[in-house]
Parts: sequence; structure tokens; C-alpha cells
Amino acid sequence: MLLQWVQSTRSARTDFTQTVVDDKGKTSPPSAGHFEFERPGKFRWIYTKPYRQDIISDGRTIWTYDHDLDQVTVSPQSRALSGTPAALLAGEDVNRLFVLSALPAAQGLAWVQAVPRGKDSSFDWVRIGLKATPQGPELVEMQLRDAFRRTSTIVFSDAQRNVAFPAGSFHFTAPQGASVIQQP
Repeated sequence: MLLQWVQSTRSARTDFTQTVVDDKGKTSPPSAGHFEFERPGKFRWIYTKPYRQDIISDGRTIWTYDHDLDQVTVSPQSRALSGTPAALLAGEDVNRLFVLSALPAAQGLAWVQAVPRGKDSSFDWVRIGLKATPQGPELVEMQLRDAFRRTSTIVFSDAQRNVAFPAGSFHFTAPQGASVIQQP
């Protein structure tokens, strides 16, 4: 079902809430925001709560803007995106980057687990929950465990598929006065 969703969804816009549970079972305060993407590789992952952070990619470069610090980190997408959940959602060749396996259905969702093929990924696995709809599979939930054994659960809502975004939607210009850190 994941591959069907990837093939039929060229772009999307959705809201999300995210919770993180550490390896000792402690839950951090929830985060919220919205996510937009356009294949191949363009996305905007915007956290609005509890603090503002923008993660934007034009398919070549990723800009991460921390509003509180007034700091932008600039990274080449080829290095920063490989093996990440964003690569699963906004990327093209999911099978090249991940080993996919079906999991048992639960909570009315079809589940797929994706394990990064690369050894340099910061994630152990990503689980994606999809709901069958007349329009095709709909992304509902994503769970991921990072290298520190924290598990993040992201619940998507108000999804719109195959949205036409204006030119320049996935480009970022650092605000005047913001410090800019260039990653190799």
C-alpha cells in the first residue's frame, strides 16, 4: 500500500502532531505543525508548537531555520536526506533507500516498516500507517525509532493530495541578520 501511495501522490499538504517517547518511557510535550512536499525531494516541514522551526528543501539544499536562535543551517540534501522519514515521503526511489516489509494491520490501518539500507541513517526504522480510501491509500500515521532509541509518533490530519504549489514554494532565503551555518 505504501508503494501505491508513493506512486499516486506527487505532492501533498497535511497538518501533524508529534510525540516523542524516550528509551525510559518518558514522553516529551507534543509538537505540531504542517508538512508539504512535492516530488522529487522538495518539502516544507514546519513546526509551529511548542517552538517555531522550519525545515525546507528545494530538492538540492535543506535549510533548517530555528526562529528562537535566529539561525539557519544549510546542508546538501544528498547527504542530509538519505535514510530519513522525509526521504520516504518526498523521495522517489523508496526501494533503493529502504527495505520494506508489511506489518500486521492495526487500528484500522495497513502498516509498512521501512529500514534504511544505509548504515549512516539516524533512524533504526520507520513504520507507516495507511488507511484505504476510495481515492487510494491515505497517510495517517508514522512511527520512527532513532539511534537514541526514542520513538516518535506523528499523526497526520487534513491531508490534501496532489496539490499544485506555486513556483518557489520550496526555496528559503535566510532572514536578514540571521546567522547562517553551512554544513559540508
